[in-house]
Amino acid sequence: MKLIISLPPLLLTLLITAWSGAAPLPPITSLPLGEQWFSINLNDERTGFAHQSISKRPEGYELSVDSSVKLTVLGFSREAAIRESYLITPDLTLLSFSVEQTLDGSSMKLTGKSVAAGISLTVENAGKKKSSILKAKGPVYPMAILNIYPLMKGFVPGKKYRLKALDTEAQKVKEVVVTAVGIENIPGNDEAFRIKNDLFPFVDTDIWVDKRGKTIKESVRDGLVVTQAEDAASASRFLAQNALAKKDLVFDFSLIKAAPPVTDPARLTRLTVEFSGWPEDMLLPQGVSQKITGREGRNLTVTTSHPLPEEGAPLPNDELKRYLEGTERIIPEHPRIRALRESILGDEKDQLKRVEILTRWVAENIQGSVTDSQSPVETLESKQGNCQSHARLYSSLARSAGIPTRFVSGLVWMPDKGFLYHSWAESFAGGRWLTVDPTFGQAPADLTHIRMFDGDAPDDVAPLARIIGRLKARIVSQEYPATPAQ
Repeated sequence: MKLIISLPPLLLTLLITAWSGAAPLPPITSLPLGEQWFSINLNDERTGFAHQSISKRPEGYELSVDSSVKLTVLGFSREAAIRESYLITPDLTLLSFSVEQTLDGSSMKLTGKSVAAGISLTVENAGKKKSSILKAKGPVYPMAILNIYPLMKGFVPGKKYRLKALDTEAQKVKEVVVTAVGIENIPGNDEAFRIKNDLFPFVDTDIWVDKRGKTIKESVRDGLVVTQAEDAASASRFLAQNALAKKDLVFDFSLIKAAPPVTDPARLTRLTVEFSGWPEDMLLPQGVSQKITGREGRNLTVTTSHPLPEEGAPLPNDELKRYLEGTERIIPEHPRIRALRESILGDEKDQLKRVEILTRWVAENIQGSVTDSQSPVETLESKQGNCQSHARLYSSLARSAGIPTRFVSGLVWMPDKGFLYHSWAESFAGGRWLTVDPTFGQAPADLTHIRMFDGDAPDDVAPLARIIGRLKARIVSQEYPATPAQ
């Protein structure tokens, strides 16, 4: 199934009143600028997301679409993570494009532009590059504008609009027919322009667009697969939580590959990473083991190293209180947490050793899973959970033991993969903050842990949605202990 910002029947019951006897409507004069988020659902179960951004450019518009989905339907399985960017003229004609896509585990990059003979296309895959010309007469359009096209040309109920569209997945220019069905009433919208297209042979695709040209929803096979417009806050929470959980439907999308690879994370003494695509207005915290060592525009350089062993100043009272008290999902006063903490630590008094013991106990007794157990008690009962479950349980135990602890999230290096979004903890022991990872049993955690946010609530990690799928990384340097002379 081709992912465009278009995919698919509302979870609401539609109250549709067909509108007839319409005169042709004047065309809209500009595209709807800004961002839109969409949920992708199969049989009312969420299986992915899409994010669209339209901005003005001197040539016309830049239209970007990010999407990730995992579907199994009618015996057909599809996992796709796609990042698309199109430069188009004011009348929506394609000028140039760049697409990065991972389809069922196979990654490729496609770039190209419109030329006199059609579309010039370059495909990079598995280290190889191939260029070709997709022949086409007349203007070619990106598939992502199919829903807007009838409104830009003047919406006439019953009219069929024929155009050529670039299908980057199939690497073809397709003849597409978009039909203006009519104008209908949908709850929450004054008017909805209903259209159909024949993009998928033998499959009905219905789309509803508002008067500004924004897609409201899409329905494939009478509601089997539905793409529904969603508010940014809900979409951000969904994307951040699923990236941290490393769920399949956003795994390829959120993975940040970097070269050269980190060869031995456990032995690192110093690591410097340059990120590109970092929002200029987003701060990255410093302290504990990381420093910002360079920043220019959307490029950010981070260096991590183990802190000095000397004791620092004691925690201010407000921080001491904040990182010892409970939250909705960090529960140090729960009877089961207190009893478990006592049984694990016994008579041990040394704070650093207590941190190590708790970190390793959680790693050894809680099995890894993509499922997030919302409560540490649920985690104990199931004996499994994702990195957030591990970090919440550890934080609950540590705070119960009087060890100030904060729940943090960011990136960590996974061998043979790259940087993935992850959650861990930082505990104040021995007069300083110590980074620990109760998922991997590391105390201290290795230096590939790059902290971005503090807090365990969904809204605390939701800002991750601004960078997931948009960051690129380069390993600037990695240092290791000198090999002893033989």
